[in-house]
Amino acid sequence: MRPASASPFSLLFLLLLPQPSLFYSLKNCTIDFYDHNKVFCDSIELTTIPSGIPKTTTYLSANENHITAIKESDFKGFTKLEILVIRKNDIKHIEDGAFSDLSALTKLFLTNNKLTNLTDHMFEGLGSKLQELYLSRNDLVEFSGVVNIVSHCPSLKVLHLNESHFTAFETDLFPFALQNLTTLTLSSLRLGKFRLHSNVFPQIESLSVSSEEPGFEWDVSDNSLKNLTTLELGFVDLNTESYKHIFQTVDSLENLILNYFGRFLDKKVFDLACRNPSLHTFEVMRRNLTVIDDTLLQSCSNLTELRLSTNALRDLSESSLQMMTRLTRLNIESNQLSRIPPTIQNMSSLTHLSFQSNQIQKLQCSDFLNVPMLTEINLNANRISTFKTCVLEDLKNLKVLFLERNLLSQLDENTGISLTNLAVFQASENHLGSIEKGTFHNMSCLTDLNLKSKSATDVQNGGLEGLVSLKKLILSLNYHSGTVFEGLQQLERLVVYISSAKEVTNLTVSAPSTLQSLQELTIEVDKNACVYHALYILHGLKKLQVFSLDTICCLFPSGILWEIPNLLSLQITNCVELIPDSELFQPIKHLQILDLTHNKIKNLDFLIKANLTKLEKLILQNNKLTIINETVFDALPSLKYLDLSGNPFVCDCSNSWFIDWAIRNPQVQVVNAFQYTCASPASEEGHLLMDFNVQSCWEFTGFLCFMSSSAFVLLTLLCSFIFHFLRWQLVYGFYLLQAFLYDTKKRRQGCPHIYDAFVSYNVDDEEWVYGELLPELEEVQGWKLCLHHRDFQPGKPIIENITDAIYSSRKTLCVISRRYLQSEWCSREIQMASFRLFDEKKDVLVLLFLEEISSHQLTPFYRMRKLVKSRTYLSWTQAWSHKGLFWENVRRALECGNEPGDNHNPLA
Repeated sequence: MRPASASPFSLLFLLLLPQPSLFYSLKNCTIDFYDHNKVFCDSIELTTIPSGIPKTTTYLSANENHITAIKESDFKGFTKLEILVIRKNDIKHIEDGAFSDLSALTKLFLTNNKLTNLTDHMFEGLGSKLQELYLSRNDLVEFSGVVNIVSHCPSLKVLHLNESHFTAFETDLFPFALQNLTTLTLSSLRLGKFRLHSNVFPQIESLSVSSEEPGFEWDVSDNSLKNLTTLELGFVDLNTESYKHIFQTVDSLENLILNYFGRFLDKKVFDLACRNPSLHTFEVMRRNLTVIDDTLLQSCSNLTELRLSTNALRDLSESSLQMMTRLTRLNIESNQLSRIPPTIQNMSSLTHLSFQSNQIQKLQCSDFLNVPMLTEINLNANRISTFKTCVLEDLKNLKVLFLERNLLSQLDENTGISLTNLAVFQASENHLGSIEKGTFHNMSCLTDLNLKSKSATDVQNGGLEGLVSLKKLILSLNYHSGTVFEGLQQLERLVVYISSAKEVTNLTVSAPSTLQSLQELTIEVDKNACVYHALYILHGLKKLQVFSLDTICCLFPSGILWEIPNLLSLQITNCVELIPDSELFQPIKHLQILDLTHNKIKNLDFLIKANLTKLEKLILQNNKLTIINETVFDALPSLKYLDLSGNPFVCDCSNSWFIDWAIRNPQVQVVNAFQYTCASPASEEGHLLMDFNVQSCWEFTGFLCFMSSSAFVLLTLLCSFIFHFLRWQLVYGFYLLQAFLYDTKKRRQGCPHIYDAFVSYNVDDEEWVYGELLPELEEVQGWKLCLHHRDFQPGKPIIENITDAIYSSRKTLCVISRRYLQSEWCSREIQMASFRLFDEKKDVLVLLFLEEISSHQLTPFYRMRKLVKSRTYLSWTQAWSHKGLFWENVRRALECGNEPGDNHNPLA
């Protein structure tokens, strides 16, 4: 249910919550885990530049969206942005000043958009920092817009304008020379003229010009391209004379590329190109070449690199390349060769050779005869089915060999003998059935070996023998129990693909302790299988830091991860039966990255006690998580990156905490959180999880908070009022309580009467007590009195002495004066005596006033005032003329429980 609005209480509660940290709560983008200054907003159906991106970003990518315009406010404050990539969008308009704050920008990519016009102030503010600008594949028509760009970007080094709609390029329009421009690419279907008369590009080194316009005109004055070293030309139909004119203006050329579909280039074009003495690299692409005869390249004897890729070559004559005695690199990729051209034989200068993506079916022993300097051969993506050692036996300097994506079923068991210096051997995506013992014998220099096969490979015992320097191995295995990895002491990275033609429940991949240098290990099977023994490969791998398992279930022997205590990254994916527990992860306490994608995990309780206190990156994509418990993240204090994409979340109050946490937490980036969708309940299905109205879950809580806060405020006000106006009554009440407690205690003890009366008086009235009261009552009348200075027990708390004196006396005689009322201890004495009066229901209190006291003076002492109003008392001020009668009344008051006879109330 989606409430239409929240109550005032919940809104008040929300205001008290901490505000979100936009750095970690990007609504549409992802912050790079390794570099927090990089932000990626690619392929998420954006129509505008998203808000909330941190202003500290240095790299921002928003590729493959539907952004139609860049507004002036989109990049306000991005003063540290260095690289901005917005390719493959629908941008038609950029507001003036949109880049005005990008003072640190060095690279701007706007390729594959729909820009038609570049205004005068569009690139204002980019200043002197912008060095590379990519505007290829837009709908630019007016070349004057390019002039507007460069007028604001004087430091520009690279400018790409491919696939525009320019009809002419004329440097006369430039207001000044571009002193820093080194690379310019320009192509347009309708480009009819390239005009360069002034020295506008004094530092240009690389130029690419393409057009399909018939009669293209190259109008370049001498020395305008004096520093040009690389030139790419792409024309459909350009005559020989035009090529001649072009080559005459670029006499310092070192690299030449002739590109584009069109008619076959005749020999004169090759002669004109190779006549340039400085030319050393020549590439001819997509020019419908089918055969290279003995004369076509006759003039190109000075070349060091020749590339003839993406043509239709079927053959090369035997002498077609023999004149190139300086050639070191030959690339004939993506053609239709069915064999290794014999012309490469005896080319002693060749070091790099590539025949990738041809139709070569067989290798002959003489194919590489007398090419002793070869260090790299690329035969990928052909149809080679056999590989014999004699093919490469003379290539003592060969270090890199590529045989990927062929039809190899077996390697010659003597391969290692002929490739003693080979360092990299890539033979993946073949159909290797077995690796025999001795195949890599004496290949002590091999460091990188890839034998991933399309089918299971049976590696015989000793099949990898001799690879003592191997550091990286990728291998497909059929399940067996052989010692596959024996002798690989230097191996640092191992990837094992286990395949079987039938369902298996017990795969064994054994490994001795020789893999002690291994740092990265990946094991993957081709179907869900229980591989109980595969993980025994972990024994002794104390240096292992990265461990990945794919499509492996029921695989964790008890305590197996104790073997790899230094693991930093663990990946377990595509295991539909995985049920992890906390004990599994406890040994790997240094783990920083955990990936449990696609495992049907239903809850994260296993992480609570997993002891993963250093975990920084957690990936749980495509599981069965519905509710995220907050206690999980209390156990992951170092977490910075969390990816829960593709889980069937429940959109109700059980996830309200997670929704609020995902947005507001200041530490963890919840990747793609705003794209998470609801799977239940039915009313929420398909809606976005972050759109769920969590305020409805807080209404009752908000009400309680409101009521509690209100009660607290009222209580504070009440206490302040009472303290200000009734503080003396509070003090009196406190003493009253203490008296009550002591009274209750003494009453339970049942103290005997030792004295006839306890005399309560102030020390300032001590002279009257000793001069008048004591002689009369003790010496004349014979009463036994208790006085504090004489009868209180030394060392005993004073309040206990008072209580003992009152309860040990039949009566309490209070000698009251103004100073008495101001005394704290006298106040306590009369309070205790009054409690005895009320609790024992006896006449135990005698009040004797030494002076006249008005009623308002007794107001703070409301217990005293109450006593005075309800009882008759004795007044010394009225006894001067009748002292005998006064003392007689005192005697009668002490003698029995009857009231004294003096009924006069001086306070009335």
